[in-house]
Amino acid sequence: MNDPALQDLLDLLQIDGPPAQETRVAAFLRKRLLQLGIPQENIVEDRAQDQSEYKGNTGNLIARIDGSQNSPHLMFSTHMDTVPDAVGCAPRLDADNNRIVNNNPETALGGDNRTGCAALLHLTRELIALKADHPPITLVFFIQEEVGLVGARGVDLSLLGNPAMCFNLDGGRADHFVTSVIGTERFTIDLTGIAAHAGGSPQNGVSAAIIAAHALSELDREGWNGKIQKPEGTGSANVGIVNGGQGSNVVMPAMHILAEARSHHPAFRKTIIDTWKAAFTRSAQTVANHQNQTGSVAFGPGPTYEAFALKNEDPVVQISLRAARSCGLTPQTLSNDGGMDANWIVAHGIPAVTFGAGQRQVHTTDEWIDLSDFERACQLVTAMVQHASA
Repeated sequence: MNDPALQDLLDLLQIDGPPAQETRVAAFLRKRLLQLGIPQENIVEDRAQDQSEYKGNTGNLIARIDGSQNSPHLMFSTHMDTVPDAVGCAPRLDADNNRIVNNNPETALGGDNRTGCAALLHLTRELIALKADHPPITLVFFIQEEVGLVGARGVDLSLLGNPAMCFNLDGGRADHFVTSVIGTERFTIDLTGIAAHAGGSPQNGVSAAIIAAHALSELDREGWNGKIQKPEGTGSANVGIVNGGQGSNVVMPAMHILAEARSHHPAFRKTIIDTWKAAFTRSAQTVANHQNQTGSVAFGPGPTYEAFALKNEDPVVQISLRAARSCGLTPQTLSNDGGMDANWIVAHGIPAVTFGAGQRQVHTTDEWIDLSDFERACQLVTAMVQHASA
């Protein structure tokens, strides 16, 4: 295993950096990039946090590595944030099994996506050693990927140098190349009921919880929750966050729900959301108190990103496959039903392939990092530059 890359990874894993709180991660990366020889004027941060619904303490970190070859400008990207559950992790090198594990049984490890950050630092070392005998390169470390690809959505395109293609590190295995990704739309559901004393006069109340329960029961029964397979399309839907209530002695007067719908086809994703809205509207109109008063419901938008699908003959795909084979890998192209920064990178007009760097069982307390795969990813990013230059 490459010792500097491994040390970078261990150092990065120990830095807390949940969405909107990535400033310490950015500071570490900036310091390391400067130590590796990137001029200070080539490292900038944009203001992507200004357009974020979560605000945040830093923007995307963007570093330019000047090149001399008359080859397409390349972009490599990853994200700095981890899921909040990774805060407080205790990474430990398990050398006997060539992996990194977590000594804190109550947290995730944060390999998603500190492995990507460490791999791009390795790429920087390799490029500096070439003394500019490579295409111009832009490295982008995105913020707030885990809460809806917010950093990639708001990246300052004027700072990227007009790259022809992007290689994005995320996901799990280094030999799995994601070339198509589902589209996702998050939406809010705000239910308003009528408060009443739950012991003295519950009949006067309209419970927002009961409105939600009726709607969700209908949606689940009719096959519009979880995995959705209908004659007109396929996708998924889920309730992710529910907030409401004032106390057990008050009929719940309000509830806030954050939900999402996914589909590779925008029209069917709209059908899913319209079906959810109709179910919640019917429930709000039918759940009534003894005076026949009802509650109400309002819907709002959340972070959205569109699906995309690259062709196997696209240059970014071909370069990825050739580079993988040159590293002794047997690459596979895959479709992914999650979301990743590549959704917005492609939407910005930059074809992007995504591959992993050794993350395993991400977002769980069983998360670990396969260091053999991490090493392959480090080799792969360098090979991608070489094959893009050929």
